[in-house]
Amino acid sequence: MTREQKTDALRASIAKAQKKQRELSAEVDKTEAKLAKLEKELHAELDKQKTQNCRKMGELIYEKFGDDITPSEFEEMISFIFMNDEIREYIESEKKKRKAAEAAIVNDTEICDSAPDKLSQKNEKS
Repeated sequence: MTREQKTDALRASIAKAQKKQRELSAEVDKTEAKLAKLEKELHAELDKQKTQNCRKMGELIYEKFGDDITPSEFEEMISFIFMNDEIREYIESEKKKRKAAEAAIVNDTEICDSAPDKLSQKNEKS
């Protein structure tokens, strides 16, 4: 095998390896996109569950006490509810979403998917 043949064979091997690298890179990109989509769905589902839990707590207070609850009893009940870690986490996540949306409006940038719909519609109109 001459040097020229070796060089040609090496170039062919390099081209083949580069092609395989591009194919694998495309597969990785597809897999990452699927993973991001699944993580987004999971986050949305967890938010739904947290919201349902908050609604159930409110319904339970109303069901249990109805119109007979005094303001001080209501305040105690609300204080008890907000001592729940899940409720605190939900409130903090909503605050972060709101701050991000407000910052995006101030900076005149695109709003993330987690921002409220009204804000994204406002951004589209301008």
